[in-house]
Amino acid sequence: MRSFLLGFISALFIISLIYYYYSKKLSIQKDVSVKISRIIKVIERNITIIRDRDANLSSEEKIKIALAKSDFILYPTELTLIGLKYERILEVWGRVKNGKWRHITDYKFTAFSGRLGPKLKEGDRQIPEGIYSISYLNPNSKFHLSLKVNYPNSFDKKMAKREGRMNLGGDIMIHGGNRSIGCISIGDDKIEELYFLAEKVGIKNIKVILSPVDFRRMEVKIKNRKHPWWRELYNRIKREMGEFK
Repeated sequence: MRSFLLGFISALFIISLIYYYYSKKLSIQKDVSVKISRIIKVIERNITIIRDRDANLSSEEKIKIALAKSDFILYPTELTLIGLKYERILEVWGRVKNGKWRHITDYKFTAFSGRLGPKLKEGDRQIPEGIYSISYLNPNSKFHLSLKVNYPNSFDKKMAKREGRMNLGGDIMIHGGNRSIGCISIGDDKIEELYFLAEKVGIKNIKVILSPVDFRRMEVKIKNRKHPWWRELYNRIKREMGEFK
């Protein structure tokens, strides 16, 4: 009987120790959990403050911040805009004269029309593909603001003449809003940033590369035998994109 009592007391003692250990551990875990929860709330509160602050920035201030992050002390003297149709992104690159190209920012397309492949005629809803410039800036666009792309360029006209195509279309813009019939739309807030930067750089110093895909990362198989010049066009685009890495 005595040995039984001793064994029972020992078992109770061991159980008490185990209970004490795990209750203490749970208490510590609870304290840690509470502290982590408080830290998360502080972080979320700070993120909200940063978002609210960013939302109140002007377009000019936002693009200046993007330039500063890309180590621009002054405005770039040259811009290159790379429109990637498959990825639906407009990349913005800048450099000072004879300097190194630096990536400034990206703008997502807010709308898309047509498919991969060059624009061939008016009404085909295609976003052009090729190397272009900016003809003018339009502050009175029905899509808030716009930059006119000089489609059709000399290459487009030459290939159309070779194939006997007429009515190539035109009025291709990079603009605000969220509609597209062959244009690149990036939203009102983003076009304000790009328009401001384009004014500072000057349209004569802006190049536009419009590509079916990002040739720096992938290739396309050309199956269209009707337009063999596509291969020449895509080789040109690849070469132009080569220095933007």
